Amino acid sequence: MEGTRYLIDYGDLLARFCLSFVFLWSGVSKAFRPTAGRAEIAALGLPGANLFLPLTVACQIGGGLMVLLGFWARLGALALLAFTLTATLLAHGIRGLTGEKRQQQETTAFEHLAIVGVFFVCRYSWRRSTEFG
Repeated sequence: MEGTRYLIDYGDLLARFCLSFVFLWSGVSKAFRPTAGRAEIAALGLPGANLFLPLTVACQIGGGLMVLLGFWARLGALALLAFTLTATLLAHGIRGLTGEKRQQQETTAFEHLAIVGVFFVCRYSWRRSTEFG
């Protein structure tokens, strides 16, 4: 039984790593290349890229670390869930698109929907995170 517990712990850590990596990578990339980060935000048509950039970086890195480390992981999952849902609605709309561009945006939106679903599962099932919040 004891060996099974280690597999569960390592599986939990691997799941947390896989889920948080994309957010950590994106947040760190934006932090070290703020001009490109602001351009990405501006390309979405959002005003105030100077305001949204630090908020995005803080959410991606902060939420990613919370999920990865299991420290207030449910709160981190909730923050990244909200971030992903908002970003998907703003950046991956299909209105006015046709053909291959529409298909690409649909696929990306559905992939993000899967990530949102995983965050819902995490938000309500991670046991260890209840110790911290």
